[in-house]
Amino acid sequence: MTALTNQPINRPETWQRTEPSHESLASFSEHQWYRTAGYLLASLLQKAGYSQQAQLRILGEFAEIIAPHLGLPPGLGTGRWKSFMTDDHNPIELSWDFHTGTQQPTIRYSIEPIGLDAGSTADPNNTKAPLLFKRSILKASPQIETELFEHFEKTFGSRWGDGLSEGHQSTIFWAFDLKESQNTAKAYFFPGMVAQATNRSNLEVIHDAISSAPTWKFSDLKPLYTFINFVEQHKELALEVEMLALDLVDAAQSRLKIYFRCRQTDFSTVHKIMSLGGVVENLDEGLGKLRALWHSLLGTQGQPDDMPLRHNSHRTAGILFNVEFKVQSSTPKVKLYIPARHYAKSDQQIIETVTGFLNGEAKKLGHSDLTKKYTASYASCLYKVFNAHDLSSSLGIHTYIGCSVQSDGNLRVVTYFNPQQHKFHGDIYV
Repeated sequence: MTALTNQPINRPETWQRTEPSHESLASFSEHQWYRTAGYLLASLLQKAGYSQQAQLRILGEFAEIIAPHLGLPPGLGTGRWKSFMTDDHNPIELSWDFHTGTQQPTIRYSIEPIGLDAGSTADPNNTKAPLLFKRSILKASPQIETELFEHFEKTFGSRWGDGLSEGHQSTIFWAFDLKESQNTAKAYFFPGMVAQATNRSNLEVIHDAISSAPTWKFSDLKPLYTFINFVEQHKELALEVEMLALDLVDAAQSRLKIYFRCRQTDFSTVHKIMSLGGVVENLDEGLGKLRALWHSLLGTQGQPDDMPLRHNSHRTAGILFNVEFKVQSSTPKVKLYIPARHYAKSDQQIIETVTGFLNGEAKKLGHSDLTKKYTASYASCLYKVFNAHDLSSSLGIHTYIGCSVQSDGNLRVVTYFNPQQHKFHGDIYV
């Protein structure tokens, strides 16, 4: 495929209309986040086909509520808080949800609330920003349900002493799926400090937190025990439980997600985990499509399924998964996150592979025109925001490629981005 060249700079009108002013250090930081992560967000919204009204609403919320709680931007200060959100500690990750490629994409983002003095003697554990952010977002979005949030915040949010960590400092993330009329919110909690302080595993802490929630009974949690049984029966996988997430909606409708990492990187292990050892059925068609995308993305065509990827010892290497369920559901669902930034060839190769896969699948289903429209918009957006040279010669803009098998056998694909500002076009702000 011929490499795309840099696209002409055509700044989204909605981004320019929303841009905040800056005079103090605090507002300067907000301004910088809006000029970088906010610019990528605006471009994604525009290219994904959001109405101008929705773009203005979403960007206004980002400028007023999100940007003030992202801490110091890259290059400003030496004591920047090291967020676990991305490998270079940017506290925001954006994503483009293609769904199965046959409908309008959804744009989302996840953040870690961070204070300007986080990590300093004034706020060594970043305790101020999460509370301030919660207050701001609940005031702006009164539809957010807080009953479950408050339960898990109480369980995981207590400080158990200095030095208790799991390789990073982060304790809570928030995420937002961006809709035309209003956003939906999610929260992510890390169990590591509680686990270490109480001499339990991360999974045990999460189990206790879920089973003690005020709205559920033991009989509601069958999918949780299905996953726990899988972990216990496959100790050879040495699965590393990372965090718990939930939708901030009514408890009966909230999805719970347990994120976990596996250091074994062969596709046969992926197959075993996606099916939870065979408990999750009717995955053959979807896993066949996943295998094709996997080999194309990672350059492993022709290799046997039991051959691992090249060794990488990074904290976030290996393969990330989540297991998702609602209370009273019968079977959990498993989603795969391929850490493309560790194992792909370049960001350009990722663009070409993902768009090629989706276009190929859509052609089989007779939806090629709509899919081509949005895959072209996705590629155009990234080449508009980032330098073509950086896209073709390096990794890091794409963080994960999320994949989940749908009930009809199709593959849902989500691409995740780190807004690495040093790879932006230099003339965006001129």
